[in-house]
Amino acid sequence: MSHIINYRLNQLSWAIAALLLLPLLFTKGMFFDGLTYASIARNINEGIGSFWIPSYTPAVHPEFYEHPPFSFGLHSVFYRLFGDQPWVDRIYPYTMYGLSVLMLRRIWALFMPEGHRAWIPQLLWTLTPTVIWVHQNNMLEAPLAAATLCVVWLLFEGTLKRNYFWSALAGVVFFFALGIKGPVSLFPLVTLPIMATLYPFHRKAALISLSILVLSFSVLFSYFYLYQPVFEEFFSQYLQRQLRPTLLGQREQAGDALNSIVEVLKQMIIPVIVFIVLKIKSEKSYTLQRGSVFFFLIALSGTLPFLFMDRQHHYYFMPSMAFWMLAIGIHLAQNPYPWSIKRTKWVKVISISNLVIWIVAVSLSIYYSKSPSRDKHIVKAVEQIEQSYNPVKVQIDDLTSNWRLVAITERYAEYYLTENECNWIISNQERSNEGEILIEKFDKAKLFLYQRSH
Repeated sequence: MSHIINYRLNQLSWAIAALLLLPLLFTKGMFFDGLTYASIARNINEGIGSFWIPSYTPAVHPEFYEHPPFSFGLHSVFYRLFGDQPWVDRIYPYTMYGLSVLMLRRIWALFMPEGHRAWIPQLLWTLTPTVIWVHQNNMLEAPLAAATLCVVWLLFEGTLKRNYFWSALAGVVFFFALGIKGPVSLFPLVTLPIMATLYPFHRKAALISLSILVLSFSVLFSYFYLYQPVFEEFFSQYLQRQLRPTLLGQREQAGDALNSIVEVLKQMIIPVIVFIVLKIKSEKSYTLQRGSVFFFLIALSGTLPFLFMDRQHHYYFMPSMAFWMLAIGIHLAQNPYPWSIKRTKWVKVISISNLVIWIVAVSLSIYYSKSPSRDKHIVKAVEQIEQSYNPVKVQIDDLTSNWRLVAITERYAEYYLTENECNWIISNQERSNEGEILIEKFDKAKLFLYQRSH
């Protein structure tokens, strides 16, 4: 009966994910970084820019070197398959969620004989606020998390089973992970040194596996750098425009270490509450497991470096959250209670809950498809301007203080915003300049559309 309950709980984990993700599937609007990445991917698919020279808008980053292009290229494949539809911007990160869960479960099975309890870290990870937010908003951390989890899983496969083909393949995926968001994907490299320390039996295999990863990655990187001029050019531009200024503290600053620590602790609220409840109700004590220590150290290696950066946002820590939840899950799973409850009624309750949750998730997805989920008034204003006036470009006073409006316009309209003089002008406040006629006022969006008189 306990196996049946765990089977139903595995289904419950997917049902809860559906409830958190599906309602936004057909809606427009998301965090402006996610809209930016979606626009770049769409442009690649439409032949505006290219894979190695991505383009955002004609006025903002016509050549985009802020991030490596691998995620944009993969996202563009989804546009090629499904067309330029708003829901493609959700399907892509949702697919990354599924891949991450698959990797999470495979890693769990390698370290825990009770593979049917993989729902524990999956559910804890799914209920982590920043995890859901990242996937809802098409952030780069979604594919980054999937890639880093895949690297770690392949390294474990190669090391634990002494099949170093998987280690070589890990080097290929590691190259892809670096091509998503650069050096922030380096932390999987500490996985095998930590394993060599905590698991002496696997020490030699771990070092061999790590060496093979480094070798396969180096061969791949060297090939592209030496024989693909476009890769060398992009890499040089990325270093010059983004990476070096960031490391030298010359880019914008956001957040601080204290706030980031608080944000990380917020993500741990649900696991801590679960542990306290189990500790109170369980008759057995919880001892520190070697597997928990192992994944805690990996999680720390993916978390601590961000505390020393000038720019810190809660979603930067999201890729390491999977390892936090693996560590906590191993710690929680050491005692049979309550995972082995042998009551038929619980099977029925969980089964009915699964069905109800799926019905609610699908119903909400249909219901919310009628309206944007975020910035709905701005989205509607931008679309109405295109439908009514069909401008090619629209002037705005200051691009740097209107990144959200720029992102919404680029993703959902055919015109773009620029600081150069145009016949059409959009503003956040009323203007009284000579030769400018107020054409339309969007009260809810707090936008004003003007046209220059000839």
